Amino acid sequence: MSLRHYFPAVVLAAATLFFAYDIVADLRDESESLFHIAIEAIVFLSITVILFMELRRVGALRREISREQIKTARLSGELLAVMRDQFSRWGLSPSESEVAFLLTKGLSMREISEARQVKEKTIRQQATSVYAKSGYAGRHELAAHFIEDLMNVGGVAEGLPNAQKSISRESCR
Repeated sequence: MSLRHYFPAVVLAAATLFFAYDIVADLRDESESLFHIAIEAIVFLSITVILFMELRRVGALRREISREQIKTARLSGELLAVMRDQFSRWGLSPSESEVAFLLTKGLSMREISEARQVKEKTIRQQATSVYAKSGYAGRHELAAHFIEDLMNVGGVAEGLPNAQKSISRESCR
């Protein structure tokens, strides 16, 4: 978490220290009225309460970020497992599975051929085989097959208009 998240707490802590010092100085000096010191004490207590509330908020944010990072890592790992399982059900060879994975990541045929150190024609043939075995017409439909489940689980589909909610995997085939 960056320091900017703590900036309000730092400002509040500085104000708390200032008011604590000022109250002590006023009490030693005995030149300030009791009303003035009481007002400063009320401000000091208010800032102290707000400071602790802010520190609790930052702590809650840190915990929430940590939970989301764990969830994201878990979902990422689960998505990879789901993809591997689906590739197996479609009967993809290991090479076709690798090509399908790289296609869903958005790599071009040339990029895949360079990464796999094979001819681009071979990648195109493997991609055609992936599409035939999966029943999808192209990389967008292939990627959508896996993204749709994530969107439904995360509640993203809940905010879509009814016409868009009816789009399903079956309509992408």
